[in-house]
Amino acid sequence: MQIDITFRNLESSQTLRGYVIKRLSKIDKYIDRLGEAHVVLSVEKIRHKAEVTLNADGMMINAVEITEDMYSAIDMVMDKLERQVKRYKEKSQMKKGSGSRGHIAEQPPLEEMEKKPRIIHEEDYFVKPMSVDEAVGQMDFSDNDFIIFHNTETNNINLLYKRDDGGLGLIETGK
Repeated sequence: MQIDITFRNLESSQTLRGYVIKRLSKIDKYIDRLGEAHVVLSVEKIRHKAEVTLNADGMMINAVEITEDMYSAIDMVMDKLERQVKRYKEKSQMKKGSGSRGHIAEQPPLEEMEKKPRIIHEEDYFVKPMSVDEAVGQMDFSDNDFIIFHNTETNNINLLYKRDDGGLGLIETGK
């Protein structure tokens, strides 16, 4: 994999460069065809930002993390990237597997379905400050159907989501 690392407002360091390469090599095992990764490490006051754009196997995945420590930002962004790559691979394998010999999942009994819903998946979500335009831009790079963000213009938490008709919906809180 071709790896391009850019340092912004931060002195180039072989230690950081080696750490990024080591963490990206763990993601290599999920990728069939070699691609390229562009990593941007930047510092703004106490905000350490790690941003990775991965282009491989016909997919383009972008992940961003901001913390107070560069190494933790790299760890968090690589974990996020690894989850996205795994999810993409699972989706593509599901599509390949759904042929004429489709497998029908066993339905649970009706009594079970009427019980209260279970939480199947739980995930921490970091709410980033950004404008609505920036959130729309992030939707282009995200595999998610939504983005929760702190609107810098209204100072409220907002939810931007993809609609079934292909458009975007915005839910604003605290008016």
